[in-house]
Amino acid sequence: MNQDREQYTMGYGSSATAIMGQRSAKSHAAFFLPYLRPGMKLLDCGCGPGTITLGFAEVVSPGSAVGTEIEESQVAIARANAIKLNVPNVSFKVGSIYSLPFEDESFDAVFISAILGNLQEPLKGIRELHRVLKPGGVIGVKEFDHGGDIAYPIDAGIQKYIELYLRLRRENGHDGEAGRKIGVYLTAAGFREPKLSACYENVSEPEILRGMAQLNIGLLSDGWANEYIQRGWATTQDIDEMSQSWLKFSKTPGALLAVTWCEAVATK
Repeated sequence: MNQDREQYTMGYGSSATAIMGQRSAKSHAAFFLPYLRPGMKLLDCGCGPGTITLGFAEVVSPGSAVGTEIEESQVAIARANAIKLNVPNVSFKVGSIYSLPFEDESFDAVFISAILGNLQEPLKGIRELHRVLKPGGVIGVKEFDHGGDIAYPIDAGIQKYIELYLRLRRENGHDGEAGRKIGVYLTAAGFREPKLSACYENVSEPEILRGMAQLNIGLLSDGWANEYIQRGWATTQDIDEMSQSWLKFSKTPGALLAVTWCEAVATK
């Protein structure tokens, strides 16, 4: 495999893009905002549709924010979002975390979210972020850790959905429990005194549950279903059962879905 282009488990279909597009700097990077100040030059690496980057741009203005993303279609969406919201101090580029298109010590702050769990060589990526950060600069990392996720109640369909998703992630050479390791990665890459925390992204309100169920079903129809069937992991009946299970889950009174995120802030 070309190490500059990983196989992204979530894919870039409409459901995956919608999930990423729901995130903002205030909702997804609140732990990092106190470390930012006006006039900074910030890098958001692996920015997806750019919704978090746009929030950063507002915080560091009159400084600037740059978003990089390996997938060209996501860069196009991010640029369109910036134009729509009239954010002048932001730009987006195609680029890999393994070989960023910037000089050494280019940024005052860097941020990544849900990136390390999608890399075969996470430490290599962190070291590249260390390279482009100025001495004394700050890094913020937010990473999922599926080892702490909660879903209740679940039936056989949802259990299979979770098992196949994690199996696909492992097949791609990626770590579903990368979140708990970010402090170790940061230290190994040369960052100092990481401040670590963990939190849950909670989904329990009926309307939000229904929306999340539809997005999970959409991930199947956008590509996972074909992957599972082609690999012999599931049948069309299995796919239908998984979809129906999510619909049932979303209508269950008292159902809870809680996604684990680990957070870190460190300096160079």
